[in-house]
Amino acid sequence: MDLPKSRTPIKARWVFRIKRGAGGEIIRYKARVVAKGFTQRYGIDYLETYAPVVKLTSLQILLGLAAARNYEIDQTDIKTAYLLGTLALDEEIYMEIPEAVGVKEAGGGEKCQKVCRLLKGLYGLKQSGRIWNKEWDRYLVGKCGFRRSVEDYAVYFKEEKEDTCWALIWVNDVLWIGRRGRVDEAKASLGRHFPVQDLGKAHFFLDIEIKRTLGVIALNQGAYTKKILERFQQDNSHPVSTPMNPGTRLVDTEEAPEDDNTYRSLIGSLMYLMLCTRPDIAFAVGVLRKFSSNPKKSHRLAARHLLRYINKTASLSLHLGPFTNTILRPVLYSDADWAGDQETRRSTGGYLCMITDATMSSKSAVSWSSKKQQTIALSSVQNVNAVQSILCG
Repeated sequence: MDLPKSRTPIKARWVFRIKRGAGGEIIRYKARVVAKGFTQRYGIDYLETYAPVVKLTSLQILLGLAAARNYEIDQTDIKTAYLLGTLALDEEIYMEIPEAVGVKEAGGGEKCQKVCRLLKGLYGLKQSGRIWNKEWDRYLVGKCGFRRSVEDYAVYFKEEKEDTCWALIWVNDVLWIGRRGRVDEAKASLGRHFPVQDLGKAHFFLDIEIKRTLGVIALNQGAYTKKILERFQQDNSHPVSTPMNPGTRLVDTEEAPEDDNTYRSLIGSLMYLMLCTRPDIAFAVGVLRKFSSNPKKSHRLAARHLLRYINKTASLSLHLGPFTNTILRPVLYSDADWAGDQETRRSTGGYLCMITDATMSSKSAVSWSSKKQQTIALSSVQNVNAVQSILCG
């Protein structure tokens, strides 16, 4: 169609990508037209953009429950999810015609720029995630009888005769947890409305390898760890046994600044690894990320030391189970130093939340954190209260 007057079209481009599996093997080659969302203008091309994804804590708790109750864990991939959401009637978004797409020019008359008016979502649009999530929510809640959790808006559940089926969504990846019959019924219902690929039993989700043996679910990020080490050229480094050198005290020095983009990229990669499966590096990552805006040589060397530790421990897994009972309850541990930061005199507090059964014979970590407190504790009582506020928040 012709571009209306006083409107500016957003640009588009082709993106080519290789999708890989848990072992780094090539699954398929992908080509996709993507809108350049950074050219959109707020209030004209988009308004709200928020779309929830499952919290990692929710994922680990429900996987622990699956280990305790022997639930099935299946995975579904929704093909071209962002293309399934429908734009609202009052949203007029025009996009330039992608490269290599032929368009027949109309003969005669005034020459106008030919553009595409988008009726569906498109990868790259700022609001695509939101309109897809609304489409998913409308069908799963309105048609399939699921309910959305008030604690995590990306977790849905359906209760029937004391049986519960859970659906956890992360953009276009869905994890189903429940009895075999309930899971198969839910997947079949979803497949009648959306184009899906049933991946069967879940083995690889969010760069996390899921292994199941004798009532135990092991979560490992070996492939992701290898990718980090290769990217930052530490895959052949000499391994070490601790995340940080004992007695290390990192401060802001007068050294020449390092490349902050590389440092921030490294810390971001380590944070995702820590949040998913590696509570053992939580403190080290928390210390290193304080210097993301102005890293120095000492900070880079400490980050390299952490990579060497990860190189040695890449095979470690987060184990959920085995449990002797199907009723699980949380157990929380917390601790803090006092005025450990030499520059601000703030304390660093941390917690570890584990789930266990009535016998407490096995405990599995599902949530953890290590962070510098926002205020300066003037006494040990204030220090304890600050840590407890993290737990309650």
